[in-house]
Amino acid sequence: MDVKCKIRALSVHAGRAITRSAMKALKKIPFIKKRIEKEYAGIMGGLESTLKPYRNNYTTFAALPEQGISREEIISEMEKLRTVEEKKWRDGYVSGAVYHGDQGHIDFLNTVYAINSQSNPLHSDIWPSTTKFESEIVSMTARMLGSLSAEDPQEICGTVSSGGTESILLAMKTYRDRAHEEFRITRPEIIAPITAHAAFDKAAQYFGIRLVHIPVDSNFRADVKAAEKAVTKNTIAIVGSAPSFPHGAVDPIEELSELARSRGIGFHTDACLGGFILPWAKSLGYDVPAFDFSLPGVTSISADTHKYGYAAKGTSVILYRGKDLRRYQYFTTTDWPGGLYFSPTFAGSRPGALSAACWAAMVSMGEKGYLDAAKRIFKTAQTIKEGIRQIPELKIFGDPLWVIAFGSDTLNIYRVMDYMTGKNWGLNGLHKPSCVHICVTLRHTQKGVAKRFIKDLQSAVEHVKAHPDEKGSMAPVYGMAATMPDRSIVGDMLKQYIDLLYKV
Repeated sequence: MDVKCKIRALSVHAGRAITRSAMKALKKIPFIKKRIEKEYAGIMGGLESTLKPYRNNYTTFAALPEQGISREEIISEMEKLRTVEEKKWRDGYVSGAVYHGDQGHIDFLNTVYAINSQSNPLHSDIWPSTTKFESEIVSMTARMLGSLSAEDPQEICGTVSSGGTESILLAMKTYRDRAHEEFRITRPEIIAPITAHAAFDKAAQYFGIRLVHIPVDSNFRADVKAAEKAVTKNTIAIVGSAPSFPHGAVDPIEELSELARSRGIGFHTDACLGGFILPWAKSLGYDVPAFDFSLPGVTSISADTHKYGYAAKGTSVILYRGKDLRRYQYFTTTDWPGGLYFSPTFAGSRPGALSAACWAAMVSMGEKGYLDAAKRIFKTAQTIKEGIRQIPELKIFGDPLWVIAFGSDTLNIYRVMDYMTGKNWGLNGLHKPSCVHICVTLRHTQKGVAKRFIKDLQSAVEHVKAHPDEKGSMAPVYGMAATMPDRSIVGDMLKQYIDLLYKV
């Protein structure tokens, strides 16, 4: 980078810092603070009825009841809530969220959970069955993602976690601790594309790591040259997605991981979304770029069993190339008066029943089950993509397999999403650029669902064109979040939203 470029970059950074500082100061001025809070109250007031729909029809407990409620009454109320809520996903209206959803599969996992409901991996001496389940979950996942042999000196190993976010946090904590121990790096940096999951931002915030974001190309794949320029002596890991959550794009993992390997630093493939479907896509003949441990530069992978692994919510797998690396994830303490204490992940006690249900899901599906499921999903996704491409006002971003992001150059895409919400569709609103996506699951492969989606989407486009002045319900919120120059205001609004979730 030449001197002029450096000065320009510093000026932009300084300008942003001044803006953040000025906004922080402004928000402390009483009348401005009051005005902002009034705006927040208006937005949250509009959302409260949606987030708290049960207040008028169900008993609310802000404190313990004086006398315990009967079990029969509790079960009856939960059954009513389930009946209301399952309508939102049962018929295939929701993007992602429920990845299998067949009642027989659900009943099977519920039975497995009930059998193992008291187990806790923290007490492996009492429940060694849980360690059996977890070790086999890790081994099966590793073999699926490129592990050649358990006898390999660079054995692919790992642990079970509570979900994709924890898997990512564990990996980033592992790289940080290894960098400090082996290379004396005290100001660690991680390089990740702007489309990488927000869990990497969370890891950076929690663990004192600087996250260096790099741009993506026109197909929303990480820019390898930008990654190369971003590497410094403090870089501890590079990240790539397989695929990214927003646009379903698989980053150039081979090039990125080779860059990492040539510099002697770690490379993490975030396959939380794709780890249990991309291997089968390749078997079905789809053009899937290499992303797993078959690439020598890949040193860790996160893959969610509770997505396309079809386990119950609450499990994921984090894998490493070699036990030496995995050991930086562990926690041990030897001087506690309570005895020797250790845990492989962040939690101490964990629900062993979830691991049992995960194991049961995997062995009941088998390779053929996963292959057949992937085939159905890709076929449905193709129908949806073809339908979207027939709508002139819409465009698909990149060339996704099954996570389909679409936007518009002529319409407010968030108003299109508002209309679809009114038709009971649950889609994901995205920004930078403004778009919406549908993550295709087995729920969408049911007869007629894809055609219904396209029909409703066509109606949504026509409605927005015919009513150009209509504001919509969530469209203003998404629009403001996408365009607000001071991101701290958006962050404050999200905190208000979380407060609302915990309001009785």
